[in-house]
Amino acid sequence: MMGERLGKWTLSTEIGRGGMGRVYLAQEDLTGRQAAVKILSPELAVDQGFLGRFQREIEALSKLSHPHIVQFFDAGNDAGRYFYAMEYVPGESLEQLLDHKKRINARDFLDIALQICPALKHVHDHGIIHRDIKLSNILIRDDGIVKLTDFGIAKVFATTTLTQTGGVVGTAEYISPEQAMGKPVTKKSDIYSLGVVFYYMATGRLPFEGTGFLDLMHKHRYAQFDKPGKIAFDLPYEIDETICQMLEKDPAQRPPDCLVLGKQLDSIRRKLERKDQGTRVDQSDTIAQTKPAFDPRTSPGPITLAERHGEDASQYDPRGPIGRFFNRPLVLIVLLLLCVGTIVYAFLPPSSETLFRKGSELMASGRLADMETAWKDYLDPLSRRDPNGPYKDDIEKYRLRLQETRHPGANEARHFLAEADRRWEAGDAAGAMIIWRNVIAAFGGMEADEKAVEAAKKKLADAESPQAQANKLRRVRPILDRADELKKQGKRDEAERIWSALESLYRNDPAGREILEAIRKSR
Repeated sequence: MMGERLGKWTLSTEIGRGGMGRVYLAQEDLTGRQAAVKILSPELAVDQGFLGRFQREIEALSKLSHPHIVQFFDAGNDAGRYFYAMEYVPGESLEQLLDHKKRINARDFLDIALQICPALKHVHDHGIIHRDIKLSNILIRDDGIVKLTDFGIAKVFATTTLTQTGGVVGTAEYISPEQAMGKPVTKKSDIYSLGVVFYYMATGRLPFEGTGFLDLMHKHRYAQFDKPGKIAFDLPYEIDETICQMLEKDPAQRPPDCLVLGKQLDSIRRKLERKDQGTRVDQSDTIAQTKPAFDPRTSPGPITLAERHGEDASQYDPRGPIGRFFNRPLVLIVLLLLCVGTIVYAFLPPSSETLFRKGSELMASGRLADMETAWKDYLDPLSRRDPNGPYKDDIEKYRLRLQETRHPGANEARHFLAEADRRWEAGDAAGAMIIWRNVIAAFGGMEADEKAVEAAKKKLADAESPQAQANKLRRVRPILDRADELKKQGKRDEAERIWSALESLYRNDPAGREILEAIRKSR
C-alpha cells in the first residue's frame, strides 16, 4: 500500500497487524502530520459483529484525550475500506521491551506504572472499561513516555449492543476471574489485568501459564500464583503487596480505582527515594568519619595514661570483669557447645504431632492461602513421612476439603459419578454408562476433575469388558432358560414376551451384547 491514499492520509509502511486488520504509518496530505492508520480487514468489514467492534473502538478512542493515551485523529470509509487514524508512537511496546530486558527494576517499574494509572483512570472516568489491558497494548515512546492503546474490545457503558450476555471477552493470560466466568466487567476487572502486567514487569513471567484458553480461565478463577517477591528477591515489599492486592480473586479486595492505586504507587516511590537519600547521607558520614583524626600514640587514652604513670602497659586491661570472664577458654567452649546444640535442634525434623497440629490450625482458618500453606508445609510432608500413621484419615479429609476450596465447582463431576453409581446399582447399566461417557467428554482436560474423569474411564472400561458381559449373561441365564422351556412346551407367545422384554432392557447396553446374541439363537 506504499503511496496509496486513504481519505486525507497517504500510507507508507506497515507497522503492525492484528486480528481485526493492519496498521500503517501514514502522513496527512495538508499538514504532513504522521499518524498510525488502522484499516479493518475487508473480509471482516462485511461482518456486522466485527464492524460494530471496530466502530466501538473508534467511539471509545474519540472520547479520550490524555497525555498517556494515543490521540485519536480521524476516521472514515473510503470505497468500502473502514479506517481510523491515531497518534503514531515511535518506540516499542512494553512486550517488546521485556523481550530483551526480561524484567524491570523497581525505579523504572514505578515510572511506567505511574504513567499507566492516570491513563486508565481517565478511561474509567469516561465510562469505558478497556477489557484488554496487556503488555502489547502499552507503548513506550523513545523518550520514555508511556501510551495506552487498542480499545478494540472496550466496553462503553452507554452502549447496549456489545457482546452476548455471559460472553467471555479478553486475552486469556490477562483475563480477570469475573471475565472468565462470563460475569459483567467493571473497572476492577481492568485493575486485575493491569496487575498481570505489573507481575510480568516485576518478575519476567506471567502469574499463570496453561495449556489452553480453558485451562488459563480455570487458573485465573481458582489457582494461586507465586508472590512476585519469591521470584524477584530484590523487589520492594510494598510493590509485591500492591501487585498481590491487584490480583485478588474477589474484586472487592482489589484497589477501589486507579486513583487510589496511583496514590499507593506514588507513596512507594517517595518512600524509596527517601531511603536512597538516607543511604547517600550515611555514606557521606562514613567517609567523613574515616578521615584521620585520632592517633593513639599522641592522644590521651588508656595506654598513654598508663605510660604517664610509669605503669607497665601490658598489665592494663580495659575490658572489665565481665569481659575477662567471657574471655576464659572454658566459658568459650561451653558457649560454643550451646550454639551448636541450638542449631542442631533447630534443624531437627518436627514430630508428627507438631506437623499435624500446625497443619490443623491453618486448615481451621478456612482461608485458601492458609490451607495451601498447611498442606504444602505440614500435612503433605506428614503424609509422605508416615502414609499409614494415626493421622492418615484426618489428612485425607483435609486434602478433600482443600480440593473443594480450590475448585468450588469441581464437585459437579463427582456428583454425576455418584448418580451413575446409583443407576448401576439399580440395574440401569445403560444409563450409568451414558453418564460416564458424558463425564469423560465434558470434564476431560480440566485439572480439578482429573480424578473423577479417570474414575469414569475405569468404570466404563470395566462395564464394557468381556468379563462384565459374561457376568451379566450368567445372571440372566435362568430367565433365558425359562423362555427356552416355554418355547419347547409350545408356549412361544410367552417366550417371545420374555425375549422382547430382555431386548428392550439390554438393547443400549454394550455389556448386554451376549444376552442379545443368546436371544437371537434361541428364536
